[in-house]
Amino acid sequence: MSSLVVIAGTGTGVGKTHVSCALLRGWGAGGAAVSGYKPVESGVDGSGPTDQDLLDAAATFHVKHPRLELRAAVSPHLAARDEGVRLDWRPCVEHAVALRAACAGVLVELAGGLFTPLTDTTRNADLALALHPTTLVLVAVDRLGVLHDVDVCLRAAPDLRIRAIALTAPAAPDASTGRNADELTRLLGRPVVTFPRADPAAPASIAAAQQLMTAVRLR
Repeated sequence: MSSLVVIAGTGTGVGKTHVSCALLRGWGAGGAAVSGYKPVESGVDGSGPTDQDLLDAAATFHVKHPRLELRAAVSPHLAARDEGVRLDWRPCVEHAVALRAACAGVLVELAGGLFTPLTDTTRNADLALALHPTTLVLVAVDRLGVLHDVDVCLRAAPDLRIRAIALTAPAAPDASTGRNADELTRLLGRPVVTFPRADPAAPASIAAAQQLMTAVRLR
């Protein structure tokens, strides 16, 4: 069975797709067949590429993915309720299992934060557990408050194998930016990799992705 990496966030808008695309490019750079998959995505209004489109552009293995695309840019459970649809992520888990048998590596990006509701009774963390990932990477922004946000996620999800933290550069740095990575490693004992504000295909982004691959022993 090939490796399966889940990309989760401390919240929404923290740069999960940026990290995911860079990681896919770094992972597939040597010719490995790797697939990127976002089972649920809200805010899909036709005004631009979806996150799945971006993952597909970065991946080297392509198939049609079963997905739930929701128009409203709100929590998936609210968007599904607004559209009168039932969000069932079990087919997505089955698809991920099939992907692991078909290619060298699978990356699954969750929608929103680690504890964002998918239904009234389930959260992203439940989907992550059902996927039985090789590893989970938690994405957060390198800004004031990130020490709290990451620590809370680690404490709230002891059953998940959160192996590493990916910090993304903020639009407006503050006094903590640039210091949080060392503090997270010291306080929480997890490897931390900082991603620049650059195109996922840029050399600096690929270098960060390769550093992350080393940290989680991904080949």
